[in-house]
Amino acid sequence: MTDFGYDALSLQELEQIQKDVTKAIASFQVRHRKEAKAKLDAVAKEFGFSSADELVGHKPAKAKKTMIPYYRNPENHEEICGKPGRKPAWFQSCLDKGYTIEQLMIENQ
Repeated sequence: MTDFGYDALSLQELEQIQKDVTKAIASFQVRHRKEAKAKLDAVAKEFGFSSADELVGHKPAKAKKTMIPYYRNPENHEEICGKPGRKPAWFQSCLDKGYTIEQLMIENQ
C-alpha cells in the first residue's frame, strides 16, 4: 500500500475520500457476495438443484441497499446516518443544541 500524506488535505477533501472509500467498500462486498452466490449455485446444480436457495430450502432475501452517509455529528465524526428513515438520537440532540440540518449534512452529496 502506498504512503499518502493525509495531513496536507483539507477537511472537505478528507471527508470526500471517506465517502468514496465507503462506497468502494460497499461495492466490493456486493461483488464478492454475488461471486460466492454464483459458485454456490454452480455446486448446487451439480447435485441436481436449480440453485443454492433450493438446496437450503428458503427463498433468497432481498438485497439491502447500503446506507450512504448523508449526515454527520459535528461533535463525533464517527456518528453518521443516511437520508431516508428514522434519525438517530444524536441527530435530534444536535438540532436541540441549535445546529441546523445544513450544518449536519456531509458536503458534496
